[in-house]
Amino acid sequence: MANGYNFNDPPLTHAQQEALAARLKTAWANLPEEKKAALKPLIEKADQEFASYLETGTVPDPKVHPILRMKSYLTDDWEGHRQRFNQLAPAKAIELKVGPGGEILGTGKYELLDPLWELETGSVWLENLLHKHPFPFGAPTRVEIPDEVTIALAGDFGTGNFGANDSPSTKLSKFIPKLKPDITIHMGDVYYAGTSGEESSKLLNFWPKSSLASFALNSNHDMYSGGGPYFNEVVGGPVFNKFQSPFSFFFLENSNWIIIGLDSAYYSGVLDLYMDGTLGSNSAQVPFLRELAQSAHQNKKKVVLLTHHNGLPEDGVLTAAPLRLFTEVMSAFQGLTPPAYWYWGHKHMGVAYNPLADHNGLLCRCLGHAALPWGFASVLQNSQRVQWFEKCNAKDPDSPLRVQNGFVFQEFDQTNLAETFYDEQGRVAWTPTGGDPRNCAT
Repeated sequence: MANGYNFNDPPLTHAQQEALAARLKTAWANLPEEKKAALKPLIEKADQEFASYLETGTVPDPKVHPILRMKSYLTDDWEGHRQRFNQLAPAKAIELKVGPGGEILGTGKYELLDPLWELETGSVWLENLLHKHPFPFGAPTRVEIPDEVTIALAGDFGTGNFGANDSPSTKLSKFIPKLKPDITIHMGDVYYAGTSGEESSKLLNFWPKSSLASFALNSNHDMYSGGGPYFNEVVGGPVFNKFQSPFSFFFLENSNWIIIGLDSAYYSGVLDLYMDGTLGSNSAQVPFLRELAQSAHQNKKKVVLLTHHNGLPEDGVLTAAPLRLFTEVMSAFQGLTPPAYWYWGHKHMGVAYNPLADHNGLLCRCLGHAALPWGFASVLQNSQRVQWFEKCNAKDPDSPLRVQNGFVFQEFDQTNLAETFYDEQGRVAWTPTGGDPRNCAT
């Protein structure tokens, strides 16, 4: 069934699904009753989203897709969903398609209906719901960097190698070193759930090291396992510990710039799957950010912010009720010069937004597109806030609706920052001055 869903041929065998479903049920059974009660509305919402998809083909809310079929697995009804789909499919002819945010609705590896999103992520999340690695005490010290420095940023990179050919992250791991960046920074997310084995096999083994240092942000997927593997093996391991350990936030500084990496995941709501970014109301990051904002203002330095979670909605529209993370970050700059740039991942797309006029022309960029399969995001096509987004088809026979994955390369030259989006083939995908030179057909 090349152009439609094939629930009869999932990426897992029936026996594997049964074993993983049993693990999920054990994790659920071990939760206190009050936690189950708190989770049930979210699980019901996810189940309704999946039922609506089966009935009408409506794209499920991406916020619940890690647990889209959790109820059906917990109640042994996942076979019922399979049979129900097969009854509907001939009449409805629901074909593989892309959601408005670029989500690929398919059962392939890392696609929206990949069973491991729910079975692996869901099990680890439930198993660690009551356990979280302690947030390190104190705050990081300044990391001095040259006035002329290059940095490669890659978001949501941790997939490991998969598929018949090199995966996008594997391609990036080979191409980034050719640019010889002084620093490489991972913007967060190791799949499926940031477990110990995944942090090693899907991030550390593939991450392109640099001549000066590497840094890694925390993320929702890294927190599904309670954050322990991230803090102990990533921040505390040989690839990232040189300048970062033991913290999940950091800052780099030279004569003209302060680059600030923040942890937007740790204090996010565990019952909301860590999906919405926050710095934490009583976190050490709040005074840390305010102090750096004041220092940058007083010394006339420009600020570059890095977070895993997005500061703007996908379409870039800043509404009267901004995202919590945006409000928290901008509050730290109250009465001071706002940041010059803000880069984030989390949303698996490459996007350059138009300047925020009400915030001193702040330039926001999304680069969560280093590895995950993603398609043409119509919500970006229709937004006046978007200057450019990645829409060049990857021509991938295993995922024909997928667009190119990629990363961002920064070149700091005294007071100037030149930024380039590259795609997985090593081509320039977009620059602020040259646009997209590839002329790709969508």
